[in-house]
Amino acid sequence: MAETGLSDRLNWQVLGDRRVLVSLMILAGATASVAGGVLTAAVSPVAGVAVVVGVGAGLAMLANTQVGLIAFICIAYLLPFAVLPVPIGGVKLTFVDATLSTLLAVWILRLLARPEQRLIGSPLDALVCMFVGLAVTSFVIGVNSVTAEAARFFLKTINSIIFFFSVTNCVRSRAQLVQVTRALLVAAAGAAALALILYFITQSMAIQLLSTLRVLGYPSGPGVLRFIAGTKTLRAIGTSIDPNVLGGMLVLATPMAIAHLFGKTPALPHRFLAPMVAAMILALVLTFSRSSWIGVIAAVLFLATLRYRRLWIVCVLFAIGLYLLPQGEVILGRMESGIMVQDQAAAMRMGEYKDALRLIASYPWFGVGFGSAPTIDLYIGASSVYLLIAEEMGLIGLGSFLAIVIVLLIYALRAIPKIADPRLQTLQLGALAGLVGSLVAGFFDHYFFNLYFPHTVALLWLFAGLTVVATRLGTEAPRPLSARA
Repeated sequence: MAETGLSDRLNWQVLGDRRVLVSLMILAGATASVAGGVLTAAVSPVAGVAVVVGVGAGLAMLANTQVGLIAFICIAYLLPFAVLPVPIGGVKLTFVDATLSTLLAVWILRLLARPEQRLIGSPLDALVCMFVGLAVTSFVIGVNSVTAEAARFFLKTINSIIFFFSVTNCVRSRAQLVQVTRALLVAAAGAAALALILYFITQSMAIQLLSTLRVLGYPSGPGVLRFIAGTKTLRAIGTSIDPNVLGGMLVLATPMAIAHLFGKTPALPHRFLAPMVAAMILALVLTFSRSSWIGVIAAVLFLATLRYRRLWIVCVLFAIGLYLLPQGEVILGRMESGIMVQDQAAAMRMGEYKDALRLIASYPWFGVGFGSAPTIDLYIGASSVYLLIAEEMGLIGLGSFLAIVIVLLIYALRAIPKIADPRLQTLQLGALAGLVGSLVAGFFDHYFFNLYFPHTVALLWLFAGLTVVATRLGTEAPRPLSARA
């Protein structure tokens, strides 16, 4: 009888909690509808729809963290610079900020509310925490030169780095990993398709379409289109504003898509993957981002060497096509121009590298922080993730980052022979290849550790997290049936 009474009380408590939750969701939905209507009338229909969708996504995240992960992926690839039309505390947050912060808060609260759902660790946890701690140390050292805007973007960057923990703790099963991977492939293919549409329509129409995003904080007018410096050659940008940013995001997703295209058990059917990979590669080519090209080439060679030997044939055919097709001459010419430092962009990059080494030599240990350089003859800025980390966080900070990279690569590569599940093999290799591509591209570009591009920083740590998750799931011992129930 006592057990029955306790069970009844628990049932009533659960029912009451559900009623409270439903009531709160209805109240939030009604409030969002009213706010959306007001913004639609006072600002624009886009602003109203954005508020309603944003509130709906937030409520969905409370029920399922997968929603938050997929929402971030879609926003990062399709609307990475969109800001909330309603300021919070005088500041307009981006959709990326809101999604990452909400997801972090939700999974921490769920962890506290459910002690039985233990925190999942990884070999990288201590190193990532150390890297974040060193970043904060460097920030404090250079705090006198930090503006309010730089401080705000620094917090965004820290939020993007600790996204790694959200990924490793929210993606706990193979089904969740497959779902997130599918979202990545579809979102990246969508970003590539959007970039191609905007590239091949008339420039006036592209400007008009991109200018409609001004209500979400995007730039507008003729300046939204990008060209190779000193020429009239248009570069693909999609909704990423900068062609190198689009290229950097595709560096992560394209090798993943190629791994699934050549894998026996892909996350999506091959008939869908083939056109998706074609769209990504074409969009990547039209960004004319040399660092992205190098990153993808390195990732493809990594996959060909490690697992998919047929990729060598594709690489050879692609190289022959570059030499025979007229379009290949433009691509090879741009690569040669960069290697020989014959164009303005390449010359500026070499100048940045020299200046960066001079700054690092002057402030070698903890860098100069995340504000401005201490003297007028120095400046912070280099088209290299590694040099930028060394400038801002010193050689100690750079060493911490390299330690994370080395440990992650050793952890993932050692596990490859142990992963028996073909689906997990493909999932792990896809995430790892995207990570390898980004790390190679990072030698020649800075978007994966730039304060003003928190979404690309978060994407880098997303792929690191997915690599860890796939490796863990592939090597952990199968649970007994009683534990699965």
